[in-house]
Amino acid sequence: MILKFYKAQKVQGLLFIIIGFIAIIISLLFVFNVNNVFSNGITLPLFIIGILQVYFGINTYKNTPIHLLLVQGFVKENQASMSNIEIPYIHKEILFQKKMINIFLFLNALAVLFIFIFNNALFLQGLGIGLFIQSLIVITANYFAAQRSQIYLKWLNDYYN
Repeated sequence: MILKFYKAQKVQGLLFIIIGFIAIIISLLFVFNVNNVFSNGITLPLFIIGILQVYFGINTYKNTPIHLLLVQGFVKENQASMSNIEIPYIHKEILFQKKMINIFLFLNALAVLFIFIFNNALFLQGLGIGLFIQSLIVITANYFAAQRSQIYLKWLNDYYN
């Protein structure tokens, strides 16, 4: 179960890197090829959140194998560390994932506001659409990560407590 959880974490990190790069590339294509008020609005959230996706994806991808080795050491040498270190770590992960979901749910609501309230402001409508797309991606990824973490936490509690 431990290996399965951390492999999925690493895959999610890679997925975030890919999605972030795609968002950055699309935003740059909009800037250099389309370059109108509406596309400039879409470009801003695609680019900024894309950079954040790449950053968090690289962190996850890079740190997951290190943390997996640490946890495997706990299992072999000091199983009490699973209760003292790994379980609280997963609690923090779940809390972070839920915070991200809540932040991006708020941004999603803000995006809908921009799309429907500001019908005459093309930049704000574009901003809303870009924000809506990126928010849905982040919400979805963090939802599945939180579900995976909950399953892993339940397994840890059943096995080590």
